[in-house]
Amino acid sequence: MGRGLIAASLALALAGAGVAAAQTPGDAAKGKATFMADGCYECHGTVGQGGRPTGPRIARTQLPIEAFVQQLRQPSNEMPPYEAAVVPDGDAADIYAYLKSLPAPASAKDVPLLNQ
Repeated sequence: MGRGLIAASLALALAGAGVAAAQTPGDAAKGKATFMADGCYECHGTVGQGGRPTGPRIARTQLPIEAFVQQLRQPSNEMPPYEAAVVPDGDAADIYAYLKSLPAPASAKDVPLLNQ
């Protein structure tokens, strides 16, 4: 599926759901469940924190939804591809919403162990 087709599909799905373009698409609660059920956490950690030997940090991703879905479908690294038959566009939007909803990590000055 091409990048333009993915973007168009997501735009149609969002328009049909009455979601404003400025909002993050998807349902964060469903996205968390899908993130865990589909094994995303195995490489990216339960809150998208990533890990050096497994996968990059994806919490609070700055990628636009179209780029996120493109990476999901045709990864540029060692990640296996998640085709639409495995993770439908709606589920991808939910995962994206979950990742965008995660809180920012604590500042180093707010971590007692780092300030001894």
